[in-house]
Amino acid sequence: MGFLYLYTFMFKKLIPKIIGKLLECLSFFAPNKATKIAFDLFCKPRKGKAQPNHNEFFKTAIQKKINTNNHSIATYQWKGKGKTIFLLHGWESNSFRWRNLVELLKLQDYNIIAIDSPAQGNSSGKYLNVPLYTECVKDIAKIYKPEIIIGHSLGGMTSIYYQYKYQDENINKIVALGPPSELKLFLIVFQNTIGVSNKFMQKFEEFLFKKYGSYSKEFSIAKYARSLNCNGLLVLDKNDNLAPYKLSKRIANKWENCELMTVEGIGHSLQANQINDRILEFIKE
Repeated sequence: MGFLYLYTFMFKKLIPKIIGKLLECLSFFAPNKATKIAFDLFCKPRKGKAQPNHNEFFKTAIQKKINTNNHSIATYQWKGKGKTIFLLHGWESNSFRWRNLVELLKLQDYNIIAIDSPAQGNSSGKYLNVPLYTECVKDIAKIYKPEIIIGHSLGGMTSIYYQYKYQDENINKIVALGPPSELKLFLIVFQNTIGVSNKFMQKFEEFLFKKYGSYSKEFSIAKYARSLNCNGLLVLDKNDNLAPYKLSKRIANKWENCELMTVEGIGHSLQANQINDRILEFIKE
């Protein structure tokens, strides 16, 4: 059994390196195709689709599919007479992650809209990134007109980027739970995982620039937070490896009206009673 575990572990580690070598070879003959494949790999979640045990929770909501950006986006609404709140989950996740918070928000009679991002939950698609997520949120926001956004991880990044890009006048509060700050770090991890050269990553950066008009080092959530006028609550775990505290803390430093809540030992999920209690206090203030 020990040998089988070791073999499986090594095999899983080896596959990304093989893919990286193949992409390096392809880039000599078809550089655009190679970088497009790399980009698709970078943006493809491995998990996060809705599971059978999620259905009981989803059935408590009014479910609606909204077509936007060539995707069919699943939304879940728990109607209330209070302010409208958008819930945006993170990478390799879906709206099921909000089940505990939803119950608390329902008690306060908020109008709650949870959104499955592209390629996650019950939404269509194979790929996910912050710009795509943002464009979907923009179209759904036109329908429901949220006043508060609560986002976790990639959803937190999307919340801030959406408000930076569109300056939605309806939004007066954003809660960002464990958002990574710098896209550049994701690319470093990606490069190390598939083992491609710096030269290949330069081509990858050029692909990003042509597609979105900026290089990875320019895509900074902390930088975007400087332009936000709404009130913010940023929640970070000091030992979160996915959203390094030192870097993500910069978001609060740049965001004029932002409160930083620091916790320890909860992890990247940031699912805890003390956090939910502070969220409820913050959105009520």
